[in-house]
Amino acid sequence: MKNYKTILFLFIIPLFLSTGFLKKMNGVDHKNKSGNISSYEVKLTFTGYTSLYSSNPLQDCDIRKNGRVILSGVLSGQENVDPDDDIEYTGVLQDSIDMDICSVKRLSNGEDEFCYMTVTGSGPVKTELKIYSDGQNNARGSYIQIEYNSTLGKFNRKVVGNCDPNEMVEEENMVPNKTIASIFNGAELPINTRTLKRGATYVENGPSGKLEIEVE
Repeated sequence: MKNYKTILFLFIIPLFLSTGFLKKMNGVDHKNKSGNISSYEVKLTFTGYTSLYSSNPLQDCDIRKNGRVILSGVLSGQENVDPDDDIEYTGVLQDSIDMDICSVKRLSNGEDEFCYMTVTGSGPVKTELKIYSDGQNNARGSYIQIEYNSTLGKFNRKVVGNCDPNEMVEEENMVPNKTIASIFNGAELPINTRTLKRGATYVENGPSGKLEIEVE
């Protein structure tokens, strides 16, 4: 009789596991602990220029004032969080860069002269957009970070201009993770809502251009 009880016990334990009797442990619902995930189609566009040295590059450098960087794709994140927790959205977005940089080159006579670099590139980048909480379930700011690695696929890049050739080669090697032409890498954003909102547009005008965020 004892052997039958042992067999019955061994049969019941996997039954409990398969029917979800152990989904809660120590008060945590392990099956649903991640909560609901919200996804949004986003498009971030910056139109303008960048500069490494000059406070007035449009006057000092032969650069365009209408260069453009576009970051677009789907971001997803868990929004059902505690009021004092930040909300993070992540995804792989398409990065498209066509931006001028004002820089300086050393002439043969020892003097410095302003120069320009045009950075172009396109490819996939891992993207994280974070909306900070003020502790009262309101936004106190937002921040975006991008990162490319070869596992994502190919990222085409090119830098041309009239700056020192070595500087342009170095700049090309920094595309898209470290070049200032990426614009959005490590940038504060003008999102002032606790979560992303479908149909919303966020706009910020700065001294070197215009930033626009569209959410669908």
